[in-house]
Amino acid sequence: MSRYAVILFKSSHDAIRADKLLRDILPVTLMPTPRRFSASCGIALRFDESQIAETEELIRQHKLRGTIKLMED
Repeated sequence: MSRYAVILFKSSHDAIRADKLLRDILPVTLMPTPRRFSASCGIALRFDESQIAETEELIRQHKLRGTIKLMED
């Protein structure tokens, strides 16, 4: 099984804004929100779990409203 991380958002606006800000800095991918997190909006950002600390710092710096969760394929 491979592990990865996702950023969950309450609105698709927040997800798209985060994608625009982060994609030039980190390799992120827009994806449908995993079903187990259906309370979030329908869009999440996927990235490598090794970049969690860097991603948390970027979320803080850019005042993004998202929550990071670890996932497994």
